[in-house]
Amino acid sequence: MKKIITLICLIMSALLILDSIHFSHALMMFYLAGIIPGTNTVIEASQMLEIFALVSGFTFARIINYIAKSFILELTATSQVQS
Repeated sequence: MKKIITLICLIMSALLILDSIHFSHALMMFYLAGIIPGTNTVIEASQMLEIFALVSGFTFARIINYIAKSFILELTATSQVQS
């Protein structure tokens, strides 16, 4: 029970800190306009496209890797049961 209370307090503290620095606004400005938070630097549209392609590629690769590993583990478990 103490661990759950500690975890809830940590999460709420992190949310309060992020809200006080307007994290959601800075994140949306980065996504929509390419403005780096805390600076006046703007990333070009082609560079933002490259960043999004790279991040989505890593994300899809992780998902496919997880699915492939679970499929192989299930396949080896069923083949061991049959023999």
